[in-house]
Amino acid sequence: MRARMPLAAHVTLPLALVATLAGCSATDITTTAPGAEPSSAPATARAKPLSETELRALTLEDSELPEARPGGISVQGHSDPSDYPSFKPASDPDCQSVHDISNATTASAVVTQVINWRNGIYGGGATLASYDDGEAEQLFAKLKRALNSCHTYQGDGWTGTYTSTMQTQKAPKAGDEAVQFREYAPTEQGRRDQLFVIVRTGNVIATYESLDIGRTSTFPTEPITRQAERLRDAQSK
Repeated sequence: MRARMPLAAHVTLPLALVATLAGCSATDITTTAPGAEPSSAPATARAKPLSETELRALTLEDSELPEARPGGISVQGHSDPSDYPSFKPASDPDCQSVHDISNATTASAVVTQVINWRNGIYGGGATLASYDDGEAEQLFAKLKRALNSCHTYQGDGWTGTYTSTMQTQKAPKAGDEAVQFREYAPTEQGRRDQLFVIVRTGNVIATYESLDIGRTSTFPTEPITRQAERLRDAQSK
């Protein structure tokens, strides 16, 4: 996917894509949908990779996000990496892995929605990334390992060098497996709080983001679970 900048360096989202972690484990950040097999034996073992056209048909609808401004959701396809400047990798390789996976840098097809919230200055977004068979499951296992190791790191972004901290949280029950975490960073306006919910359904990894400063960022859960169901259905045809 496009070479998105380090997420904690953004102040506004077209998607790009602090408190100290204490004693988080894989069980803190991962959930498996009821009835779904664990990742070692995926429920959607024969899921086919979806094309960009197919992903566009499965994006969130305006009616599913009443929290967004009217007409405040736009859809973007795959971008040319040369459209963005390159930045130094995060000081912690595991933190960089989290960024790379959430930014879908190796996906075969990507569609992003930029969301402008009714009651917020800063944006949010949802990215659908399709992978070759089995790759999404492998990446998700890598993501969970990296989240267990990534704490505070230094990065390079639009505004220069910054320090950010990742904190894992309990994820919603969606798709085959899901993780949730926040990135915190100090700014002149207050603490920067960026929420990430990442869900794997078959060969698709969906990343949901929301940003706020001085307040807790949120992303509604119901649209996430509904979209996971649509992704499962689309891959079973």
